[in-house]
Amino acid sequence: MLTLTRKVTFFAGHVYRGGGQSRTELEAMFGVAAEPSGHGHNYVLELSVRGPVDPIDGMVVNIKTVDLELKTLLAEIDHRMINDAMPEFADQVPTTERLAQVLWSRIPESMGVARRVSLRLEEHPGMSVEILGENPAMVYLTRSIEFSASHRLHSAKLSAEDNQRLYGKCNNPNGHGHNYVVEVTVCGEPDLRTGIVIDLGKFETLLDDEIDSRFDHKHLNLDTDFFEKSPATAENIAIVIWKLIESKIPACRTGGKVELHRVRLIETARSWFDYYGK
Repeated sequence: MLTLTRKVTFFAGHVYRGGGQSRTELEAMFGVAAEPSGHGHNYVLELSVRGPVDPIDGMVVNIKTVDLELKTLLAEIDHRMINDAMPEFADQVPTTERLAQVLWSRIPESMGVARRVSLRLEEHPGMSVEILGENPAMVYLTRSIEFSASHRLHSAKLSAEDNQRLYGKCNNPNGHGHNYVVEVTVCGEPDLRTGIVIDLGKFETLLDDEIDSRFDHKHLNLDTDFFEKSPATAENIAIVIWKLIESKIPACRTGGKVELHRVRLIETARSWFDYYGK
């Protein structure tokens, strides 16, 4: 089996209204995004399909077939107002979570022998949602945050010679730095009334308090207590971040369940580390 992913962009506006919510409730939940005049995004949509490779033409599915389905899917909403263009949002809040689910429901289950397996919808580079075919009711929402920090790779359990041999120039006594990017993914079923998986305002405050304020412009070995007994590797940084936020994620939603799914720490353009808990 082989998976093919096709990426397209579209441009659309939406107004956060509906769900039987008052203007006050909407503004409390969505802040400036609830402005009655609406706002817009350059959306990025990625669709993945999976199937066997045809022994004659060497393809899972002709990309032109996928492109035609996506073109048909997006024709009615590209450069339009989602609330008016899609009947599903005539009286429902068109959150990215709900929009992804509606788009998923409109994509054919199969294209030839290939079957849809996932959909990723990016609202902006720092926020995206993903749906997996085995349970499309569940939405995975990812928010990213960047911090600049220095560290020294050094283990107290190793000799100076072994540290130098293992970590090389990363064992420099004065350390070195990175512009780290942390992608935090949570999962849950969107609230029927608000359309959200997590209160983004509370989520962003949590990330600022537990990640940015602790690590940004800090020397991780010298300015924090997290790496006194373990090396400040990217692997251990990801685990520390998980431990800091896991128990606090559920409080970022009222009236529904949300939980931490993954912490991804991007150290360089060539290296990133995913932690899913124990």
